Amino acid sequence: MVVVDLQAFEAQIAAGGAVDINDPMPDEYRHQACRIMGFQCLAEIVGGLMFAEWIPRTPSLLRKMMLTAKVQDEMGHAYYLLRTCEDMGLSRAQIIEDYLDGKSKLLNVFHYRIETWHEWPIAALTQNSAALVQFKSLVKTSFLPYARALKRIMKEESFHYHNALDLTRTLCLQGPEHRRKVQEGLNKWWMPVLAYFGPPDAGSAHTHQNMRWRLKIDTNDQLRQNWLAQMVPVIQSLGLEIPDDRLRWNEEAEAWEFSEPDWAAIKHVINGNGPASEYWHETVARNYRADGWVRELVDRERGAA
Repeated sequence: MVVVDLQAFEAQIAAGGAVDINDPMPDEYRHQACRIMGFQCLAEIVGGLMFAEWIPRTPSLLRKMMLTAKVQDEMGHAYYLLRTCEDMGLSRAQIIEDYLDGKSKLLNVFHYRIETWHEWPIAALTQNSAALVQFKSLVKTSFLPYARALKRIMKEESFHYHNALDLTRTLCLQGPEHRRKVQEGLNKWWMPVLAYFGPPDAGSAHTHQNMRWRLKIDTNDQLRQNWLAQMVPVIQSLGLEIPDDRLRWNEEAEAWEFSEPDWAAIKHVINGNGPASEYWHETVARNYRADGWVRELVDRERGAA
């Protein structure tokens, strides 16, 4: 067992140093790195399932192909993160089983389902833009394997964003009725995605330590401001109204003012009480059970090697 000098480790991080997979690191650093990657891994899996439901219902072959590519990318992103977690000693089975056993939770936006064709592009646009804002920050993490995975993921996430923007714009240009239906989708997803970055900094349990170790670069509130700065002009350019009467740019503070999400309600959703929490839990469980023979075969082959 390698004993890590915590003071020297933190001095290295503070000086801009980075940590690779086989470098000595404190157990808590390893745990937090795996927690962050495992959390994102679950988001990629359930996010992929959320949009995969729409592949059979997509009205054109071109859009069907583009949506299929998006879903394949999401599962690929999960695979990058699973492999990195495995290299750190956290198995892919443990990540899934911890979720199924209630030991780990999904991001709040993945406790809902997409219910209409006009809703999915605006759901994808808001979610993918939030992910890109977050990844552009996290790619500067001190943990090099995560940074390398994010560089690959970001290129594909950019495709997802532009695909969603294109379809949202196309639907909005088809007339007032189509724009109204897209607006209904925005009304549903705006507040959950605003809460995507986590609670205000004062109420975030892991922010201080993770920022000290540069596992996280920007605070939740900074990320939320960055997302608003990017997305408010985009939403307005589509002829849509942001469903928040309090949203405005404060020149003096150089920051966006907005209606705070109901954080107690968000926590209630994250704890498994969202409109589709049970549905996604059962979907993951059903697929995990169905693929059990693959895990058994792999374990048998490894045992024979």
